Amino acid sequence: MLTNQHMQTTNPLIWAAGDVTAHPQFTHLAGVHASVAASNAVLGVRRRISPVIPRVTYTSPEVAAVTSGESGQSVTSRIVWHAHLDRAVTEDRTEGFTELLVGRGGRLLGGTIVGPRAGESLAELSLAVHKKLTTSDIVGTTHAYPTYSDGVWNAAVLNVRERLKSPLARTAIKGLATLRRLALDARRISSKPGSRPQSDARH
Repeated sequence: MLTNQHMQTTNPLIWAAGDVTAHPQFTHLAGVHASVAASNAVLGVRRRISPVIPRVTYTSPEVAAVTSGESGQSVTSRIVWHAHLDRAVTEDRTEGFTELLVGRGGRLLGGTIVGPRAGESLAELSLAVHKKLTTSDIVGTTHAYPTYSDGVWNAAVLNVRERLKSPLARTAIKGLATLRRLALDARRISSKPGSRPQSDARH
């Protein structure tokens, strides 16, 4: 059964969700879509479903992935192999990897995680893609250590470092460093004894 972004069918009085629709047959997706359909049908609101659909295959190791559902833009891939992930090394479960798909400006467009607890590690990435966050947002967030989710953080760090190497970023950083140095020099000069005119004590 075909539905629009409000989970409404071609009959304006009928909404649908779950396996009767053309959407992927995931339990978690059916639950979210049912909530949207029910509130739209009962309350008359116009909630929309998200195109961001996380999916997990519960093999050993697990395979988890999410995408933004967008197309037509340049995408960069950043991969961290779990052989370099401290939690994986500690538990001797180094099979797998974390891959981020990154668009312009570091915006997260999706990713794939293969390894133990990949489904749990995917949660942060799914939220980031849904909220259109960037790798800088991930890097700037304090993460518990060590966890398997470090794969997402480490891959984000790789992307941020790569973007900081661009000519534009390097020029901006150099300019800011120069301005900061000049400001500090001016402050040191103004704080030296005798650098300010003495007040006239005569009456």
